Amino acid sequence: MDIVNCEYTNQNHSFALSLREVQGYYTMPSYHFHDAYELYYLLSGKRYYFIEDRTFEINKGDLILIKPYALHKTTDAGPPDHQRLLLSFNKNFFPQPTLMKDVIQQLYYQNHNAFHFSSHQQQDMEHFLSEIINELQERPIGFEASIQSFVTQILIYLARHCKNAMIANSPTHPSPMHEKISEIVQYMNIHYMNPLTLSFISKHFFISQYYLSRSFKQVTGFTFIEYLNSVRIREAQRLLRETEKQVIQIAHMVGFNNISHFGRIFKAITKYTPLQYRKIYQ
Repeated sequence: MDIVNCEYTNQNHSFALSLREVQGYYTMPSYHFHDAYELYYLLSGKRYYFIEDRTFEINKGDLILIKPYALHKTTDAGPPDHQRLLLSFNKNFFPQPTLMKDVIQQLYYQNHNAFHFSSHQQQDMEHFLSEIINELQERPIGFEASIQSFVTQILIYLARHCKNAMIANSPTHPSPMHEKISEIVQYMNIHYMNPLTLSFISKHFFISQYYLSRSFKQVTGFTFIEYLNSVRIREAQRLLRETEKQVIQIAHMVGFNNISHFGRIFKAITKYTPLQYRKIYQ
């Protein structure tokens, strides 16, 4: 691609594209999960991509899919310079969402997060992505409908023709440290409502607090408390959307004993108070 940087969001915020060339060390923002589907394609460089409790090592031409509300983050995996293209869309992006239901289900909800393409598949994918960039650069009549068409083609292409490119559900961990942190993250994802501390986790998994703190940040991109708060707030969001439980009940259910502290953390992560969030998303 000749273009190295491009940013676009459509009027109803159902679709966004970010093409970015990054020079130097870069880590995504601390709290990163949202209600959109994402497609991340690495055009150059090498990255670690942490999703939920797994770390993928990805290289030029690899693709990552991230479902809504999945905690995820990229970190450096060698020389930091890289270029990536990120597509983000929600259920309102497609004119007839029900027609894409099976495709979305297959791609985003069966834990096949990563794709390593053959050279032919890589060429096909970059052709689709280049066409989207061209539409955004030139913006001819009907360009938004054309982008919808290309995104649809990409997802159908992945679902139909790229099963052999899916990286295994249980990827080989890049190092023993990654494997250990993966075990710890899995534990935290299950027991987040309990009073978890760095001290407790280090004793439970027989490692030093210093090593745990340093390694956790290195592997996941989150500090221990950032990750724990993110998991708790993500569950609080779900309860606010899907139940009528009182905010104080929800705070206790996800592991916060202090309602004021819960409110501060919730707003820091979501930009809304719990009641504002419920009003918008319920």
